[in-house]
Amino acid sequence: MEDCPVTKTVYFAIKRLDRNENEPSIVLPVILGADDKVSEVTQILRDKLGINSSDIILRLRNYRGSIIPLNGRVTELSNTHSRPLMLEVVRHFQSVQPNPISYELTQYTEPLTRKLQDVEDRISLLEDSVGNLHENRKDKVHQEISKLENTVNFLRKRIEEAESIEWNGMFVKNPLCTAITV
Repeated sequence: MEDCPVTKTVYFAIKRLDRNENEPSIVLPVILGADDKVSEVTQILRDKLGINSSDIILRLRNYRGSIIPLNGRVTELSNTHSRPLMLEVVRHFQSVQPNPISYELTQYTEPLTRKLQDVEDRISLLEDSVGNLHENRKDKVHQEISKLENTVNFLRKRIEEAESIEWNGMFVKNPLCTAITV
């Protein structure tokens, strides 16, 4: 036996703020399923109210005036025709005036200019060094060659000194002969 989706009648007091109505105009009973998603509930309410514009937003408020999600879980809330949930119909940016998009970050201006200056300095150093690259490479090669020549000369001298040393043996005198005297 299949589980039937649980449905319940939910009462919405409709406040059309898009038409400058400050008080609820009607109480609308709507049958919703407990597992309905936000898009499904929103579409049901838009169809019931005859709203086709995408510029219109539906906001649901509980008894305390807090905004709550507009999904199937509203069926779990206890409401009646005399105590309905408040559904506000508003236009985009109706209660606030949006500021134009601004990419200016005033708190980051100084650090960003310092970093930009640092990058520019590094780029100019690289550009200057590219012109002298061949000369710098030649200087580095000459330095390395002179270090190697100095090392080879040092080793040659040590080898020549080692070749000129003569080996006379281990002892000059026999140690046993001098130790035994009768």
